[in-house]
Amino acid sequence: MLQEPPAVAALHVDMRLPMAASTTPGLQSQPPVLLLHGWASASAYWEPLAAELLDAGRSVWIVDLPGYHRGDALPPGFQWTLDSAAASVAAIAARDTSPVHIVGHSMGGSVALTLAAAYPELVASVALIGMVPAPPNDAFKSMLESQLGQGFIDDATRAKCMKAWFGALPTEDERLLSRGFELPFEVLGPSGLAAMAGVAADVPEKVTAPTLVIAGVGDRLRSLDQAEAFVAASPMRRLVAIPNAGHSVHWEQPHACAVALGAFWDKSRQPSA
Repeated sequence: MLQEPPAVAALHVDMRLPMAASTTPGLQSQPPVLLLHGWASASAYWEPLAAELLDAGRSVWIVDLPGYHRGDALPPGFQWTLDSAAASVAAIAARDTSPVHIVGHSMGGSVALTLAAAYPELVASVALIGMVPAPPNDAFKSMLESQLGQGFIDDATRAKCMKAWFGALPTEDERLLSRGFELPFEVLGPSGLAAMAGVAADVPEKVTAPTLVIAGVGDRLRSLDQAEAFVAASPMRRLVAIPNAGHSVHWEQPHACAVALGAFWDKSRQPSA
């Protein structure tokens, strides 16, 4: 019996075209870059990297994962899993006439790998920021289970997560970047469980697209050793370690992140037939 495909949620996507694309030869043919955020994260944290990519002539699509766009509701019967999130993003990726670049941070990286494994025809490359497949983090698992029991994310947990993800922040940045915690718990809870479980063991081996891992040297959630071990397991994978950055490299070091992505895309681009 064929397995029924996961339910798909209509996603909000902010599509941005660089100013130079209409006048610079070759830029029009480059695939767009889809940015997938992490758990309890607001897509606004992509802004520094998006600006760098647009300046480099890349089209950028900033995607809000199921239920993460303010005011959106999940469709009836939708179950938040990596598979259902990947299927929802696949519907966005399919809007382009050619395969797209997928960039995922943290949980968004798990969605990216799941998408690339299930829909290889849609994916030109995968980039994982602050994420490689690894066993569930015991501290995160314990935290999430306690929050599931009470049915909301409390202020202490929110502060602990923000510190682990971003370190010390100015007040305005703290307000902006913590907006993801204001989402309904029926989104945060199930998506948190999906983040905690991570990708199935066989998913990375099904990914045929070139894969880049961008690791912050100071990342407290995914160590450089974990990133190196993941990359060493396949010749299709590359690693760029960025100093003076932790879990959120795209926010902390957007220029270095953009340079690493651009070099990876240029090197992995297939020549025209």
